[in-house]
Amino acid sequence: MRIILDKNTILQPISRVVSITEKRSLMPILSNILIDFGSKGTTAYSTDLEVSAITSIDFVTDMERKVVVHGRKFLEILKELDNGEIEFVFEDNVMTIRQRMTEISLSLQDPEEFPETKEISGREEFTIPGSILLEMIDKVEFAVSVDETRYILTGMFMKGQDGKVVVVGTDGFRMALYQKEIDGLKPFQGMTIPKRSVSEVERVIGEEEDVRIVIDEKHVQFSTEKMKIISRIIEGNFPDYENVLPSGNTNVAEVERELLFKGLKKVSSIIGRSEPVKMTLSENTMTIEAESDIGRAKEVIGITYDGEETTMNFNVKFLIDVVTHLTGDQVTIAAPKTYGAVLFRSRDAEGYKNIVMPIRI
Repeated sequence: MRIILDKNTILQPISRVVSITEKRSLMPILSNILIDFGSKGTTAYSTDLEVSAITSIDFVTDMERKVVVHGRKFLEILKELDNGEIEFVFEDNVMTIRQRMTEISLSLQDPEEFPETKEISGREEFTIPGSILLEMIDKVEFAVSVDETRYILTGMFMKGQDGKVVVVGTDGFRMALYQKEIDGLKPFQGMTIPKRSVSEVERVIGEEEDVRIVIDEKHVQFSTEKMKIISRIIEGNFPDYENVLPSGNTNVAEVERELLFKGLKKVSSIIGRSEPVKMTLSENTMTIEAESDIGRAKEVIGITYDGEETTMNFNVKFLIDVVTHLTGDQVTIAAPKTYGAVLFRSRDAEGYKNIVMPIRI
Protein backbone atom coordinates (compact mmCIF):
# COMPACT_ATOMS: atom_id res chain seq x y z
CA MET A 1 0.00 0.00 0.00
CA ARG A 2 1.29 3.42 -1.00
CA ILE A 3 -0.21 6.80 -0.15
CA ILE A 4 0.86 10.43 -0.46
CA LEU A 5 -0.06 13.00 2.20
CA ASP A 6 0.78 16.64 2.69
CA LYS A 7 2.79 17.18 5.87
CA ASN A 8 0.32 19.70 7.30
CA THR A 9 -2.58 17.33 6.74
CA ILE A 10 -1.18 14.69 9.06
CA LEU A 11 1.12 16.59 11.45
CA GLN A 12 -1.50 18.43 13.48
CA PRO A 13 -3.83 15.44 14.04
CA ILE A 14 -0.93 13.23 15.10
CA SER A 15 0.38 15.89 17.49
CA ARG A 16 -3.06 15.97 19.16
CA VAL A 17 -3.06 12.30 20.10
CA VAL A 18 0.60 11.51 20.78
CA SER A 19 0.86 13.16 24.22
CA ILE A 20 -1.42 10.48 25.67
CA THR A 21 0.91 7.65 24.69
CA GLU A 22 2.89 6.12 27.54
CA LYS A 23 6.62 6.88 27.59
CA ARG A 24 7.37 4.02 29.96
CA SER A 25 4.83 1.27 30.32
CA LEU A 26 4.52 -2.37 31.24
CA MET A 27 2.48 -2.56 28.02
CA PRO A 28 4.75 -1.39 25.17
CA ILE A 29 1.77 -1.21 22.82
CA LEU A 30 0.60 1.90 24.71
CA SER A 31 3.59 3.82 23.31
CA ASN A 32 1.99 3.46 19.89
CA ILE A 33 -0.85 5.10 18.02
CA LEU A 34 -3.26 3.39 15.64
CA ILE A 35 -4.03 5.00 12.29
CA ASP A 36 -7.04 3.65 10.41
CA PHE A 37 -6.98 4.50 6.70
CA GLY A 38 -10.24 4.00 4.82
CA SER A 39 -12.73 5.10 2.20
CA LYS A 40 -14.84 7.00 4.77
CA GLY A 41 -11.89 8.90 6.16
CA THR A 42 -8.76 8.38 8.24
CA THR A 43 -8.74 8.30 12.03
CA ALA A 44 -5.92 8.22 14.57
CA TYR A 45 -6.24 6.70 18.05
CA SER A 46 -4.14 6.73 21.23
CA THR A 47 -4.73 5.50 24.77
CA ASP A 48 -3.07 4.85 28.11
CA LEU A 49 -6.16 2.92 29.31
CA GLU A 50 -7.22 5.84 31.54
CA VAL A 51 -7.63 8.48 28.85
CA SER A 52 -7.98 8.01 25.09
CA ALA A 53 -7.92 10.35 22.11
CA ILE A 54 -9.54 10.02 18.71
CA THR A 55 -8.91 12.50 15.91
CA SER A 56 -9.79 12.64 12.24
CA ILE A 57 -7.31 13.15 9.40
CA ASP A 58 -8.55 14.78 6.19
CA PHE A 59 -7.67 11.89 3.90
CA VAL A 60 -9.62 9.11 2.17
CA THR A 61 -8.35 6.06 0.28
CA ASP A 62 -9.88 2.96 -1.31
CA MET A 63 -7.05 0.88 0.19
CA GLU A 64 -8.21 0.30 3.75
CA ARG A 65 -5.55 -0.51 6.34
CA LYS A 66 -4.84 -0.16 10.05
CA VAL A 67 -1.27 0.57 11.13
CA VAL A 68 0.18 0.81 14.63
CA VAL A 69 3.36 2.89 14.92
CA HIS A 70 5.43 4.34 17.75
CA GLY A 71 3.67 7.65 18.41
CA ARG A 72 6.42 9.95 19.65
CA LYS A 73 9.00 8.80 17.10
CA PHE A 74 6.51 9.14 14.26
CA LEU A 75 5.64 12.67 15.36
CA GLU A 76 9.30 13.59 15.71
CA ILE A 77 9.96 12.42 12.16
CA LEU A 78 7.02 14.37 10.77
CA LYS A 79 8.19 17.55 12.49
CA GLU A 80 11.69 17.25 10.99
CA LEU A 81 10.49 16.67 7.43
CA ASP A 82 10.12 19.60 5.04
CA ASN A 83 6.74 21.09 4.19
CA GLY A 84 5.06 19.48 1.21
CA GLU A 85 4.08 15.98 0.16
CA ILE A 86 5.27 12.87 1.99
CA GLU A 87 5.13 9.35 0.59
CA PHE A 88 4.17 6.47 2.90
CA VAL A 89 4.72 2.87 1.80
CA PHE A 90 3.38 -0.02 3.90
CA GLU A 91 4.88 -3.46 3.37
CA ASP A 92 4.28 -6.27 5.88
CA ASN A 93 5.22 -4.82 9.27
CA VAL A 94 7.26 -1.84 8.01
CA MET A 95 6.26 1.73 7.12
CA THR A 96 8.70 3.57 4.86
CA ILE A 97 8.55 7.36 4.83
CA ARG A 98 10.03 9.14 1.81
CA GLN A 99 10.48 12.79 0.93
CA ARG A 100 12.99 13.96 -1.67
CA MET A 101 16.39 12.60 -0.50
CA THR A 102 15.05 11.32 2.83
CA GLU A 103 13.95 7.76 3.53
CA ILE A 104 13.07 6.47 7.02
CA SER A 105 11.62 3.09 7.92
CA LEU A 106 9.63 2.34 11.07
CA SER A 107 8.54 -1.01 12.43
CA LEU A 108 4.80 -1.53 12.76
CA GLN A 109 2.97 -3.44 15.48
CA ASP A 110 0.02 -5.79 15.21
CA PRO A 111 -3.23 -3.76 15.17
CA GLU A 112 -5.00 -6.63 16.94
CA GLU A 113 -2.88 -5.94 20.04
CA PHE A 114 -3.92 -2.28 20.26
CA PRO A 115 -6.53 -1.73 23.01
CA GLU A 116 -10.04 -1.07 21.79
CA THR A 117 -10.73 2.66 21.70
CA LYS A 118 -14.24 3.74 20.87
CA GLU A 119 -16.67 6.55 21.43
CA ILE A 120 -19.20 6.32 24.24
CA SER A 121 -22.95 6.88 24.13
CA GLY A 122 -24.03 8.21 27.48
CA ARG A 123 -27.15 8.72 29.51
CA GLU A 124 -26.46 12.45 29.75
CA GLU A 125 -24.97 14.95 27.35
CA PHE A 126 -24.74 18.69 26.86
CA THR A 127 -22.82 21.25 24.82
CA ILE A 128 -20.61 23.99 26.24
CA PRO A 129 -18.56 26.68 24.44
CA GLY A 130 -14.86 25.84 24.43
CA SER A 131 -13.97 29.24 25.90
CA ILE A 132 -16.14 28.57 28.97
CA LEU A 133 -14.83 25.03 29.44
CA LEU A 134 -11.23 26.22 29.23
CA GLU A 135 -11.96 29.00 31.71
CA MET A 136 -13.51 26.53 34.15
CA ILE A 137 -10.52 24.21 33.95
CA ASP A 138 -8.06 27.05 34.42
CA LYS A 139 -9.90 28.34 37.49
CA VAL A 140 -9.72 25.08 39.48
CA GLU A 141 -7.06 22.77 38.00
CA PHE A 142 -4.23 24.26 40.08
CA ALA A 143 -5.96 23.17 43.32
CA VAL A 144 -6.37 19.51 42.32
CA SER A 145 -4.33 17.17 44.51
CA VAL A 146 -1.30 15.22 43.30
CA ASP A 147 -1.32 12.97 46.38
CA GLU A 148 -2.25 9.46 45.24
CA THR A 149 -3.13 8.39 48.81
CA ARG A 150 -6.36 10.42 48.53
CA TYR A 151 -7.13 9.31 45.01
CA ILE A 152 -10.59 10.89 44.75
CA LEU A 153 -8.96 14.32 45.12
CA THR A 154 -6.62 13.78 42.14
CA GLY A 155 -9.36 14.83 39.73
CA MET A 156 -11.61 17.76 38.90
CA PHE A 157 -15.19 17.36 40.11
CA MET A 158 -17.92 18.45 37.67
CA LYS A 159 -21.65 18.62 38.28
CA GLY A 160 -24.72 20.15 36.64
CA GLN A 161 -27.28 21.80 38.91
CA ASP A 162 -29.72 24.74 38.80
CA GLY A 163 -28.78 25.50 35.18
CA LYS A 164 -25.09 25.80 36.05
CA VAL A 165 -22.01 23.69 35.57
CA VAL A 166 -20.02 23.53 38.81
CA VAL A 167 -16.34 22.50 38.83
CA VAL A 168 -14.24 21.97 41.95
CA GLY A 169 -10.59 21.22 42.65
CA THR A 170 -9.19 20.53 46.12
CA ASP A 171 -6.24 18.89 47.82
CA GLY A 172 -7.70 18.98 51.32
CA PHE A 173 -5.83 22.16 52.27
CA ARG A 174 -7.35 24.51 49.72
CA MET A 175 -10.30 24.47 47.35
CA ALA A 176 -11.25 26.29 44.17
CA LEU A 177 -14.90 26.34 43.05
CA TYR A 178 -16.22 27.84 39.83
CA GLN A 179 -19.77 27.80 38.50
CA LYS A 180 -21.20 29.12 35.26
CA GLU A 181 -24.70 29.25 33.81
CA ILE A 182 -25.15 27.27 30.60
CA ASP A 183 -28.21 27.83 28.42
CA GLY A 184 -30.54 24.83 28.39
CA LEU A 185 -28.41 22.80 30.80
CA LYS A 186 -30.16 19.88 32.46
CA PRO A 187 -28.94 18.59 35.84
CA PHE A 188 -26.36 15.81 35.70
CA GLN A 189 -24.76 13.70 38.38
CA GLY A 190 -21.39 14.78 39.71
CA MET A 191 -18.26 13.04 38.42
CA THR A 192 -14.54 13.28 39.15
CA ILE A 193 -12.32 13.49 36.05
CA PRO A 194 -8.60 12.62 36.43
CA LYS A 195 -6.28 15.62 36.27
CA ARG A 196 -4.34 14.07 33.38
CA SER A 197 -7.53 13.86 31.33
CA VAL A 198 -8.46 17.45 32.20
CA SER A 199 -5.01 18.60 31.07
CA GLU A 200 -5.44 16.80 27.73
CA VAL A 201 -8.82 18.46 27.17
CA GLU A 202 -7.27 21.83 27.98
CA ARG A 203 -4.45 21.17 25.51
CA VAL A 204 -6.51 20.19 22.46
CA ILE A 205 -9.72 22.23 22.77
CA GLY A 206 -9.92 25.60 21.05
CA GLU A 207 -11.73 28.61 22.54
CA GLU A 208 -13.84 29.04 19.43
CA GLU A 209 -15.07 25.43 19.37
CA ASP A 210 -18.24 24.02 20.87
CA VAL A 211 -17.60 20.97 23.04
CA ARG A 212 -20.14 18.19 23.42
CA ILE A 213 -19.79 16.37 26.74
CA VAL A 214 -21.22 12.84 26.99
CA ILE A 215 -21.39 10.97 30.29
CA ASP A 216 -22.00 7.31 31.07
CA GLU A 217 -21.53 5.32 34.26
CA LYS A 218 -17.74 5.03 34.06
CA HIS A 219 -16.59 7.43 31.33
CA VAL A 220 -16.90 10.97 30.05
CA GLN A 221 -16.25 12.11 26.49
CA PHE A 222 -15.32 15.59 25.28
CA SER A 223 -15.96 16.02 21.53
CA THR A 224 -15.33 18.71 18.96
CA GLU A 225 -15.65 18.49 15.20
CA LYS A 226 -12.14 17.02 14.82
CA MET A 227 -11.22 15.65 18.24
CA LYS A 228 -12.52 13.38 20.98
CA ILE A 229 -11.06 12.84 24.46
CA ILE A 230 -12.50 9.89 26.37
CA SER A 231 -11.67 9.54 30.05
CA ARG A 232 -12.61 7.13 32.75
CA ILE A 233 -14.26 8.63 35.83
CA ILE A 234 -12.59 8.24 39.23
CA GLU A 235 -14.76 6.04 41.41
CA GLY A 236 -15.66 7.19 44.91
CA ASN A 237 -17.45 10.02 46.68
CA PHE A 238 -16.02 13.50 46.23
CA PRO A 239 -16.05 15.59 49.44
CA ASP A 240 -19.14 17.71 50.17
CA TYR A 241 -17.69 20.96 48.86
CA GLU A 242 -20.81 23.02 49.67
CA ASN A 243 -20.41 22.40 53.39
CA VAL A 244 -16.73 23.38 53.21
CA LEU A 245 -17.50 26.91 52.03
CA PRO A 246 -17.41 29.23 55.07
CA SER A 247 -20.52 31.36 55.59
CA GLY A 248 -19.82 33.09 58.90
CA ASN A 249 -16.47 34.76 58.28
CA THR A 250 -16.99 38.29 59.62
CA ASN A 251 -13.45 39.70 59.36
CA VAL A 252 -13.69 41.00 55.80
CA ALA A 253 -10.89 42.92 54.09
CA GLU A 254 -10.61 44.53 50.63
CA VAL A 255 -7.15 44.75 49.05
CA GLU A 256 -5.86 45.70 45.62
CA ARG A 257 -5.04 42.48 43.80
CA GLU A 258 -1.84 43.77 42.22
CA LEU A 259 -0.50 45.09 45.54
CA LEU A 260 -1.25 41.75 47.23
CA PHE A 261 0.42 39.81 44.43
CA LYS A 262 3.55 41.95 44.45
CA GLY A 263 3.73 41.85 48.25
CA LEU A 264 3.55 38.05 48.31
CA LYS A 265 6.22 37.76 45.61
CA LYS A 266 8.57 40.14 47.43
CA VAL A 267 8.25 38.45 50.80
CA SER A 268 8.44 34.92 49.36
CA SER A 269 11.82 35.71 47.78
CA ILE A 270 13.64 34.66 50.96
CA ILE A 271 11.74 31.40 51.58
CA GLY A 272 10.99 28.21 49.69
CA ARG A 273 8.07 28.17 47.27
CA SER A 274 5.80 26.22 49.65
CA GLU A 275 6.90 27.65 52.99
CA PRO A 276 4.65 29.75 55.26
CA VAL A 277 4.11 33.48 55.33
CA LYS A 278 2.38 35.33 58.17
CA MET A 279 -0.49 37.64 57.25
CA THR A 280 -1.80 40.12 59.82
CA LEU A 281 -4.98 42.14 59.28
CA SER A 282 -5.38 45.25 61.40
CA GLU A 283 -7.20 48.55 60.90
CA ASN A 284 -6.82 49.39 57.19
CA THR A 285 -3.46 47.57 57.10
CA MET A 286 -2.20 44.18 55.95
CA THR A 287 1.26 43.04 57.00
CA ILE A 288 2.89 40.09 55.23
CA GLU A 289 6.00 38.61 56.84
CA ALA A 290 8.34 35.69 56.21
CA GLU A 291 11.45 34.38 57.88
CA SER A 292 14.09 31.84 56.96
CA ASP A 293 17.66 30.97 57.90
CA ILE A 294 18.90 33.63 55.46
CA GLY A 295 16.84 36.55 56.72
CA ARG A 296 13.47 38.22 57.18
CA ALA A 297 11.06 40.10 54.92
CA LYS A 298 8.03 42.30 55.60
CA GLU A 299 5.56 44.10 53.35
CA VAL A 300 2.88 46.52 54.60
CA ILE A 301 -0.14 47.14 52.35
CA GLY A 302 -2.97 49.62 52.77
CA ILE A 303 -6.39 47.89 52.73
CA THR A 304 -9.99 48.52 53.63
CA TYR A 305 -10.59 46.74 56.94
CA ASP A 306 -12.27 47.56 60.25
CA GLY A 307 -12.52 44.08 61.76
CA GLU A 308 -10.63 42.51 64.61
CA GLU A 309 -6.86 42.28 64.41
CA THR A 310 -6.09 38.77 63.28
CA THR A 311 -2.95 36.88 62.30
CA MET A 312 -2.85 33.82 60.01
CA ASN A 313 -0.09 31.71 58.47
CA PHE A 314 -0.44 30.38 54.94
CA ASN A 315 1.48 28.28 52.45
CA VAL A 316 2.75 31.09 50.22
CA LYS A 317 2.27 29.07 47.03
CA PHE A 318 -1.41 28.63 47.83
CA LEU A 319 -1.89 32.37 48.20
CA ILE A 320 0.00 33.19 45.00
CA ASP A 321 -2.04 30.60 43.10
CA VAL A 322 -5.29 32.13 44.32
CA VAL A 323 -4.33 35.74 43.55
CA THR A 324 -3.05 34.71 40.11
CA HIS A 325 -6.39 33.15 39.16
CA LEU A 326 -8.66 35.85 40.59
CA THR A 327 -9.70 38.68 38.27
CA GLY A 328 -10.62 42.30 38.86
CA ASP A 329 -8.79 45.01 40.72
CA GLN A 330 -9.91 44.07 44.23
CA VAL A 331 -9.64 40.89 46.29
CA THR A 332 -12.05 40.25 49.14
CA ILE A 333 -10.61 38.21 52.03
CA ALA A 334 -13.12 36.86 54.56
CA ALA A 335 -11.51 35.36 57.68
CA PRO A 336 -13.16 33.75 60.71
CA LYS A 337 -12.78 35.01 64.27
CA THR A 338 -11.11 31.73 65.24
CA TYR A 339 -9.02 29.21 63.28
CA GLY A 340 -10.77 28.08 60.09
CA ALA A 341 -10.99 28.29 56.33
CA VAL A 342 -10.39 31.72 54.77
CA LEU A 343 -12.43 32.74 51.72
CA PHE A 344 -10.88 34.63 48.78
CA ARG A 345 -12.99 36.08 45.96
CA SER A 346 -13.33 39.09 43.67
CA ARG A 347 -16.37 41.31 43.19
CA ASP A 348 -16.58 40.80 39.42
CA ALA A 349 -16.72 36.98 39.63
CA GLU A 350 -19.40 35.91 42.10
CA GLY A 351 -19.33 32.36 40.75
CA TYR A 352 -15.66 31.88 41.64
CA LYS A 353 -14.56 31.15 45.20
CA ASN A 354 -11.27 30.00 46.73
CA ILE A 355 -10.74 28.84 50.27
CA VAL A 356 -7.37 28.24 51.93
CA MET A 357 -6.77 26.65 55.32
CA PRO A 358 -4.25 28.52 57.47
CA ILE A 359 -1.24 26.63 58.82
CA ARG A 360 -1.03 25.97 62.52
CA ILE A 361 2.40 27.04 63.75
